[in-house]
Amino acid sequence: MSISASVLIVLVILLRSLAIHKLPRLLFLILWGIVVARLLVPVSFPILPQLFPPAEIADPTISVNAHTAAVFQLPGPTVLNSGMLTREVEVPADSGGGPEPEPMPELLNTLWLGGAALLLMAIVVIYYRSKRELRTALPLQGSHPVIEAWLAKHPLRRTLTILTYDRMDTPITFGILHPKIILPKSLDTGNESAMDYILTHEYMHIRHFDAVWKLAAAAVLCLHWFNPLVWLMYLYLNRDLEMVCDARVIHRLGAEHKADYALCLLAVAEQKGKFTPLYSGFSKNATKERIVSIMKLKKLTVLTAAISLVLILGAVSAFADQSSGAESSANTENSVEMNAVESEGNAGGPDSAAASASSQDGTVSDFNYDALKDYVAYGLAYDKAQDRFLYNGKHIRLFLDQDLKNEGKFNKFYFDGDGTADFKVVRDKDNKVTKITEVDEHELQVLAKGYGFELTQDGLKFENAN
Repeated sequence: MSISASVLIVLVILLRSLAIHKLPRLLFLILWGIVVARLLVPVSFPILPQLFPPAEIADPTISVNAHTAAVFQLPGPTVLNSGMLTREVEVPADSGGGPEPEPMPELLNTLWLGGAALLLMAIVVIYYRSKRELRTALPLQGSHPVIEAWLAKHPLRRTLTILTYDRMDTPITFGILHPKIILPKSLDTGNESAMDYILTHEYMHIRHFDAVWKLAAAAVLCLHWFNPLVWLMYLYLNRDLEMVCDARVIHRLGAEHKADYALCLLAVAEQKGKFTPLYSGFSKNATKERIVSIMKLKKLTVLTAAISLVLILGAVSAFADQSSGAESSANTENSVEMNAVESEGNAGGPDSAAASASSQDGTVSDFNYDALKDYVAYGLAYDKAQDRFLYNGKHIRLFLDQDLKNEGKFNKFYFDGDGTADFKVVRDKDNKVTKITEVDEHELQVLAKGYGFELTQDGLKFENAN
């Protein structure tokens, strides 16, 4: 999740550096939104249809050759029945509890949680201190004709309050349901043109719910504080929020106001503002970049709109995992799964397929992303082009995951005859996955003896299969 989003962050920063003044400012804000969504949502949503046809089912009563494998999900705890495999499978005694979990993952989790909690606490403290200070701000409505006239021209469904405060130097907005604009007491509220620029800027922040962007960015920062690219994203997202807001102001007021608006921005930028991570304002945030952006604003063309649409669709599709469809309701912890696609013949006849599909057996699923997708979070990679799984760059042949809480049961038993390396899942005393390790030749022989299978160049054979 964080890695794929980091790649997108780098791409957006590169695109931003090359075309910030050539493409719509809103494009970059949308791209940052895709990054934020990727970082906040831990699951992927399918956006493309299934590309692979259903796999044919091999006859499990014979050997599974080197180019054949199938998926079997079996309801019984130990017995493989219904003519598929008719022997009891025992968990090897020497692998009962697995090795003790390493302390490193637990230490890293504690470190991450502590960092997230400290950063969240810091942001909350800054927010509530600022909010407490702003309670003494005084309302400006009713006593300033310039502000009253501006409010009449800018209706809002939510109640908008304009206040003044003597302990701040730059205008800010805060609040989502009950937004407020806070103006410095030193600001010349009688200057109608300057007030129009400043208030319209704050109004655009409020109207387009920029406070929600601030909250989402702060949440991402807390969750991914360890990733320096996320800090860069936070910086550039806030800059682009301001530039999008500037563009909206110019669009509303007219291009002839560019120079005067830029001068007003320069005047405000001379003042010092406090760090307010959850507030928006007419701030000095990247003033030079914003002024250049204001002066280079152009109308949206068909070409720039098309390029923007392509970039947005590309960003969405590049990081959305393809799913094979709805998962079978029979995927429970009692199932034993042996999964792969049949790339050549010799898979068995229709009788075995019918037996496998019978109501007395488990359901049969296809060999694709569903096979080992639950282990992707632990380092497995799915090669869509060749429809296979990899771990540390090695094509997986045999993948075993024992259920330590239930002797003789398995979470996963997977075989791909074209694979080159064998792996097993290591679980802790609470039956939680701690790591995935490669199985050497000696350990493979022990596992084969305990499970009752033989792995040869011709494929996978089960002992005592009827």
